[in-house]
Amino acid sequence: MAEILSLPNAEVSRARAFHQRGVILAFPARSRSGLRSDDGMVVFAMVASQVRSDDWGFSCLLWAPAARAARAPRDVPSHAERLAHCRLALRDGMAEGFLVYGDEAAAPAGEALALRVVKAGSEYWAKWGAATRAMAPARSACAAGVRV
Repeated sequence: MAEILSLPNAEVSRARAFHQRGVILAFPARSRSGLRSDDGMVVFAMVASQVRSDDWGFSCLLWAPAARAARAPRDVPSHAERLAHCRLALRDGMAEGFLVYGDEAAAPAGEALALRVVKAGSEYWAKWGAATRAMAPARSACAAGVRV
């Protein structure tokens, strides 16, 4: 007889969000990345509170060596799985992602982020979006010495 495991709300929400995107998780209670079955696209779940914003867009740490990773104990199989997915996304040049907000349900299935995965040292980061950069005020033609 199969054992029925109860999962905290955040894990149910994350697993459901992956399922809605066509991703079957290897470790439903722990996986934070997976491959979409119809096209092989890597899909990442990212914790919204860990997203950084700067002049070039948004970024979120996807994987780091255990010493640099979150202070929670590492689940070795899902940690290794995430590393493999980061390497695959880096090789393919693209991935998809969605944000998870604590115990709240993840973003609706239709909302996906187009990600670029980059490697910085031994860490893998997701990057997306583009923020409007502050533009220097345009010089007037008179100030530039141009006659009109």
